[in-house]
Amino acid sequence: MVLSRKGLGFMMMCHAIKRTWKSVFFVLVALLFVVGAVDVRAQDAAEEERPAVSLYADGLSQYVFRGVAFSNDSFVLQPSMTVSYKGFSANIWGNFDTCEDCDNKVFGESPGNANWNETDFTFSYTHELYKGLSGTAGGVYYALFGDDSFEVFGGLSYALPWFTVAVTGYREVSHFPGWWLQFDISRNFPLPWYSMSVDLGATFGFQSQDPDEGDYEAWHNGQILAALNIPVCKWVTISPRVGVSFPLTSDASEQIESLSWDGEDTHVFGGIRMAVAF
Repeated sequence: MVLSRKGLGFMMMCHAIKRTWKSVFFVLVALLFVVGAVDVRAQDAAEEERPAVSLYADGLSQYVFRGVAFSNDSFVLQPSMTVSYKGFSANIWGNFDTCEDCDNKVFGESPGNANWNETDFTFSYTHELYKGLSGTAGGVYYALFGDDSFEVFGGLSYALPWFTVAVTGYREVSHFPGWWLQFDISRNFPLPWYSMSVDLGATFGFQSQDPDEGDYEAWHNGQILAALNIPVCKWVTISPRVGVSFPLTSDASEQIESLSWDGEDTHVFGGIRMAVAF
């Protein structure tokens, strides 16, 4: 999920946002269709490979995307569903803000109500190119209130003995052309109790907007995230998590501060994830 898609165009779009439940209905129908198309009955491990389904729901103190906060003093719910098969993957993700713009810093009107304000559809293909080295390509469609957005992306990841590194490039191709280059470092640490583990990750992003879209180019933001994975049963895991996002340059600080709904350039957020996989 380039910041340019939610840059100046997103801020202008915010004034036209109104409460609607059509997106909620659409997502629910899509989820039911996907679930109905996947056979999740138990089978022997030796049988033919079948699709894998994973679902999760995040409850977070703030919605932060590429350094910019798209919520303000409100709790957000972010459900997600992914179906994958032989390297192909399809994902539906959404954001539900329980009190959109409660402090009137964005819309300048009465305090916002609860609102489902974003639905993202991601399609990708991942293939192992060499031992530990994988390549991924795909696209993301962002269904927003106003001008929707579409990105194509491609990247490489390599699993080293102690951590995994990845680099991914995103190109916005619809309304607000620009590039987003993202570097990721991650590691999972198994714990000696009840099959628990800890995920640690760091992300660094470089943004480049086309000249006619603001001529902004800078190392944009860094983000550090930690999560404790607690298995509840064979298929269910609960993960408390905490993260911090911060600007990498002075130009980025000004950009993030001007676009964030809370008017800040650094964001500390946290919450919990419930995940189901089968």
